[in-house]
Amino acid sequence: MRYLVVLLAVCAISCEVVVDVDIPIKPASITVHSTINPDSTFQVQLTASQNILSNNQFSTIPEATVNIYDGEILVETLVQNSEDGYKGTLKPLKGHTYTIEASKTNYKTVTATDVVPSQNVKLSKVTFAKKTNDEYNQQQYSMTIEFDDPKGENYYEIGLYGPELRYERDEDTGEYVVVDTVIIQYPIDSEDGIFTVEQYYSDRFWTFSDDVVDGKTVKINFNTYIYPFWNETVDEVEVLVAVREISYSMFKYKQTANLQRSLDGDPFAEPVPVYNNVKNGYGIFGAYQQTTSTVTVRKEE
Repeated sequence: MRYLVVLLAVCAISCEVVVDVDIPIKPASITVHSTINPDSTFQVQLTASQNILSNNQFSTIPEATVNIYDGEILVETLVQNSEDGYKGTLKPLKGHTYTIEASKTNYKTVTATDVVPSQNVKLSKVTFAKKTNDEYNQQQYSMTIEFDDPKGENYYEIGLYGPELRYERDEDTGEYVVVDTVIIQYPIDSEDGIFTVEQYYSDRFWTFSDDVVDGKTVKINFNTYIYPFWNETVDEVEVLVAVREISYSMFKYKQTANLQRSLDGDPFAEPVPVYNNVKNGYGIFGAYQQTTSTVTVRKEE
């Protein structure tokens, strides 16, 4: 009897049940990716959505009609300037509500609406200070920013820009010499509790809402690197701190995208749908306005 029980257990473990699941294949939809701001003309990229089982790269959608409405008034039809990119000549205005409408034969027409933020948030204080070297013995700096948050629901992004030295090897001396300086976006990170969702190095803009600081002075600490200081001859550098007031749609899109990435590989996590404000399609049509402050950072600080 004991052997029979063991045999039945082995059989039960080794059995596999194959179930055929009929997954409906939906027709491709237009996917919109566009973020607008008062400093740039309207731009949008269009791609075709894919079904869940596809491993193909996203295909672009050329020769579409892309209209921009200010309220209910058609203000511009964008012109295709690359295989998947469409660009206009007008710049959005603060506080205005814009709608994008994209259409193409064999696709459903898609629309998305967003409001360009209108608050004039400015940094009241920016300071830099040396920190201890990181685990790779590279010098870190701390950056502290302060600004006054207006009353009401507001959403922000913080970014940092600065120079990077480009080197080439001198064939005669064998030494590396500086041949160019380019402006890049520096990576920043923070442990402040105002960031409720894990941020990612690939984005480099840190996104948050004013839920816990509504109408108060916002003070945030970041860690970063000042790349030119790795060159012994550089004593000071000008960096640019960017504060973006972003729309609710842009905030939700970035937060849900970050949350989805943070759960990647966790078999017990609930799936997180990425926020989408495109009707009849997918993607994001978001808006922001940006203010900047230039700061001189000295190596001895």
